[in-house]
Amino acid sequence: MSEIKKYLQKNWPTVVALLLFLLLGLYHFGYGKINGKEFLGIIIPISTIYFGILKYRIENDQMFMNLFNTFNEKYDDKLNDIFNELRRNETKVLSDYEKNSIMDYFNLCAEEFLWFEKGRIPKKVWKAWKIGIQDNLKLPKIKTLYEEEIKRDCIRISFYGLVEELRKEK
Repeated sequence: MSEIKKYLQKNWPTVVALLLFLLLGLYHFGYGKINGKEFLGIIIPISTIYFGILKYRIENDQMFMNLFNTFNEKYDDKLNDIFNELRRNETKVLSDYEKNSIMDYFNLCAEEFLWFEKGRIPKKVWKAWKIGIQDNLKLPKIKTLYEEEIKRDCIRISFYGLVEELRKEK
């Protein structure tokens, strides 16, 4: 994708607002067919909509950052250590604490997917997380726990569609 196209996609509200202001300014000052009150009556709503869109984008970014940080805190070093240990030693016997941590991980993954579905997690981020989840599910002990967990309808339903999403092609 060209740099200009990327810029326009990212900054379309500013580009549209500037074009509208430019066109109105040219029309007002060039042709003089709009009086001052009419000019302000057009500029003010455009400005309000523009700043509303910017505020929405900022709040959306803040919500994503909040979610991202929360999910990273939940996926802590202890959980990461469990997965890494299972990669090094497939015969490792999991403690009850480790099994519970892995169950919490499944719930975390479902929560991440729920927020992705709500449009709060960008596609690029979800794609990376999904690959990580699928990679973790390749670990035999993790896969066994997961398959056992999703056998129960009430649990599978509480994963908000994650089970079906993970079955889709990458």
